[in-house]
Amino acid sequence: MIPTFEQWIQNDQKLNDLLVKIHSTEKSAFQQAEIAFNELSDLYDLPKMPEDLDRYEAYYESNGVTDPRSVYEEAALLKFLEPNDDPRGVVLLAIYHVEHAIGVNLLHVFKKNSKKLPKNPQLGIKGEGINTSIIFIKDSERWYDLDCKVMLQLL
Repeated sequence: MIPTFEQWIQNDQKLNDLLVKIHSTEKSAFQQAEIAFNELSDLYDLPKMPEDLDRYEAYYESNGVTDPRSVYEEAALLKFLEPNDDPRGVVLLAIYHVEHAIGVNLLHVFKKNSKKLPKNPQLGIKGEGINTSIIFIKDSERWYDLDCKVMLQLL
């Protein structure tokens, strides 16, 4: 059974220790979120970037995960949906989602962008670390020509 977000935070001592360590730095919230992005991905051995997903292919297949995401992708989607949220919370929720093989419903992302879904709904994510932006790709565009690191498609 998957713990709730709150249970996960309360019951994981390594997570708590690392969060306290990060929070005690005198860095900005954004810098703390970047540290958390890197250190929590490493702590849980999660795919940080889209290119890391290949390393986990056997795990995903054996556990029935059909649409895996990296922490980078999940954090970008969460940030798009809630742009005013504390970046540390965005990263923490992205880690939770990837760790437990759950994630943002892409339909919500596309609906936030437009009331009417395009014929071939695709989005790209560009940027580094947690400094990302979502690009909604038009039918005549190619995601790699837009300098996106990854393309996600609503099936």
